[in-house]
Amino acid sequence: MSELDIESIRGSVREFAERRLRGVAKLIDQVNSVPEDVIRDVASMGYFALRVPEDYGGPGLSVLESVIAIEELSRVSSAIGIMATVSGSMVPYPIVKYGSVELKEKYLSMLAKGSIGAFALTEPCCGSDAAAIVTRAELDGGEFVVNGTKTFITNAPYADFFITAVRTGRPEDRHKGISLLVVDKKPCVKISKLDMMGYRGSGTSEVVFEDCRVPRENLIGEVNTGFKKVMMTLNEGRITTSATALGIMQAAFEEALSYSTQRVSMGVPIVEHQLVQYLISEMAVLLETSRLILYEAARKADEGHPDYVRYASMAKLYVASRGVDLVRMAMQVMGGIGYSRESMVERLYRDVKMVEIGDGTNEIQRMVIVRSLLGRIKPE
Repeated sequence: MSELDIESIRGSVREFAERRLRGVAKLIDQVNSVPEDVIRDVASMGYFALRVPEDYGGPGLSVLESVIAIEELSRVSSAIGIMATVSGSMVPYPIVKYGSVELKEKYLSMLAKGSIGAFALTEPCCGSDAAAIVTRAELDGGEFVVNGTKTFITNAPYADFFITAVRTGRPEDRHKGISLLVVDKKPCVKISKLDMMGYRGSGTSEVVFEDCRVPRENLIGEVNTGFKKVMMTLNEGRITTSATALGIMQAAFEEALSYSTQRVSMGVPIVEHQLVQYLISEMAVLLETSRLILYEAARKADEGHPDYVRYASMAKLYVASRGVDLVRMAMQVMGGIGYSRESMVERLYRDVKMVEIGDGTNEIQRMVIVRSLLGRIKPE
């Protein structure tokens, strides 16, 4: 993809974000919800279907193009950015790669027409240990009956369907007993929104499935082969989730730089003070190195590079940890104003911490990197 293509996507998404999201981003955070008209406008732009192929009516963006779109959305509203990450990247991935013709026709077309998807993996018992999930799907005739609880599920209140990891084998089978189902939202799906520290408005919720009957045709791939599909989805998801942190970093840097040129101390703007210059320069370096490693990981994913799994975890680890550092520096530059609820940087500080936890903690990323270096992890 040429630099002209990249800047064209960036310019288009940034224009939309500034025009439509800038004025409501603070409200979304305060009320922990996205207004319905905003949801409709974001969906109409195809941002909840970024990776849906053009054959099904979607934008058909590459991983790198999706990263740029999510980065620009998150620069203004990280809630919208993470919603686009999940519905636009993590939800279509397993359907595109492993789904039947019928599943693709139905659910990819739904996303392209404005529906929203959620990815239901984490459970109260199990975060990093995804092989230990206990949500159960029992086959009853031509249907699976799903029972169990998922937690920290982004998009849940807005979602029309859930890509759901379920146990179809024995508990002792661990990763060899997990399947992926597409579960439509209906009365058997109970959703309780959680009051999270950051990414507020993205609908992070507990989701309870109570005797949900799901057609056997909604199985993605074969029974008991879902774990690998989950891991492959997370690999791409780590890249696109990191794009939300990159957008946050860009916003924090812009805010701190602008403030430093306007705030006067000892008769000069504080940007003239050496210690502030140190912080500003450090932030600029962290921002650009984060962008470089993330874009490179996205390119390797698009190429199907044999080492892209390692690059995805390296990018996730680096951008998440450096993102927290950068926003902390931005708050330091802004002092008391930055610590105030009236400051955008205060919201960004709460938001960026999630990227060190979601889609695999920093510690998990280090494990993946080492296993990849030892040749124990191979992409499909």
